[in-house]
Amino acid sequence: MSHPNLSRRGFLVGAGTLGVVSALGGCATSTPAPSAAGSGAKSATLLLKSRETGEKSRKAMQALLDEFARQHPQYKPTLNSMEAAAFQQQIRADLTLSTPPDVLTWFAGEIASNFAQQGLLLDATSVFPADGYSDQFAGLSSDASGKKIFIPTNYYWWGVFYRKSYFEKWGVSEPKTWDEFIALCKTLKGKGVSPLALPLSDSAWLTASWFDYLNLRVNGATFHRALLAGQESYTDPRVAKVLDVWREVLPYLDPAGKGLAFQEGSAKWQQGKDAMFLCGPFLADAMPADVKADVSFFQFPIIDPAVPVAEEAPLDGFIASARSADPEGAKAFLGYAATPAAQELYLKISEGTLIPANGNAKSPLSTPLIEKGRAMVASAADVTQFFNRDSNDDQLSALTTALVKFIDKPGEAAGILKQWQSDSAKARGN
Repeated sequence: MSHPNLSRRGFLVGAGTLGVVSALGGCATSTPAPSAAGSGAKSATLLLKSRETGEKSRKAMQALLDEFARQHPQYKPTLNSMEAAAFQQQIRADLTLSTPPDVLTWFAGEIASNFAQQGLLLDATSVFPADGYSDQFAGLSSDASGKKIFIPTNYYWWGVFYRKSYFEKWGVSEPKTWDEFIALCKTLKGKGVSPLALPLSDSAWLTASWFDYLNLRVNGATFHRALLAGQESYTDPRVAKVLDVWREVLPYLDPAGKGLAFQEGSAKWQQGKDAMFLCGPFLADAMPADVKADVSFFQFPIIDPAVPVAEEAPLDGFIASARSADPEGAKAFLGYAATPAAQELYLKISEGTLIPANGNAKSPLSTPLIEKGRAMVASAADVTQFFNRDSNDDQLSALTTALVKFIDKPGEAAGILKQWQSDSAKARGN
């Protein structure tokens, strides 16, 4: 249950729902659940390992465990919180331990699918709700055979964020199409306003959001997934077309962006020095309440109306180890985490700009911004994650190298794509 983080997944440590890290080493072991024994039966220990180290997020996770234990007194769950980067490095090893954590926080996407292919994840089909989850979310929770291997708990969305008061001041409105978007950028630049924020000094991963959306709008989600899976080549003319479209935007990027950290770029956007920011709602999490109330977003513009509309909606939740000493206990917790009550409890305490994944759950901190995000994702024909969730971090490194170079030297697109394909193949071990 987290926001993306620096290195994309660890970025917002210290802000929003994340916070100061507190790495806890080691893993407790699980003991088998007691049989239907008498009242004197010993409680079974379940270990939940979490990458949520922010104060509110950690409290919310503990509250989930406490409520689960209240409803299932035969279990004694414990929480091990580990800083996100270390968690990422250890999770594969954790899943292969002879006594692994029973349940772990994780996210939907290609990496979870790979874990499932290796037989590392518990089959959660029996506790996956029959209703409440959209077809897209249910699909993202399944392995290649259709078994459910992931329990989604919350998600957020991506969009082009702006401040309503500044749009009103400048006399502009939300665009719907790509042509309207380019016209808006031109109008803003004519008013002396930098149209687009893209801070890159510590956040080159933000270029992935541009590539994801452009590829989704130009070529569609099916091609996008195949490309990220290595089934298509970055030298394909369809990818070259994506860069051709992005080239139209390059003159409107903040020229100072390459030297700005995320927080600096966020501050410039907040002050109206950059008009728009392709990002997730975590952009506004740490802002004052009055500023947050002034924030809105619009859907990434439609480029080809014939291409089904897909949206980026990174989905977080839980997986369980196939080697858990207490698979029934692990599944009991997964089943609880899937309920509307559990997701509402977590979001109420964590206070993040997140949406419960179960459609029957209410957003405890509902705002017009959150409801607008929920409606946009619900109306999408398809849902994708973020580049390195649909591929991996090595692939993200290849992407950022290519796209940062493209921003500097757009005339070298052909060579950049050739190198990108080579770097991508090497990252896959091909």
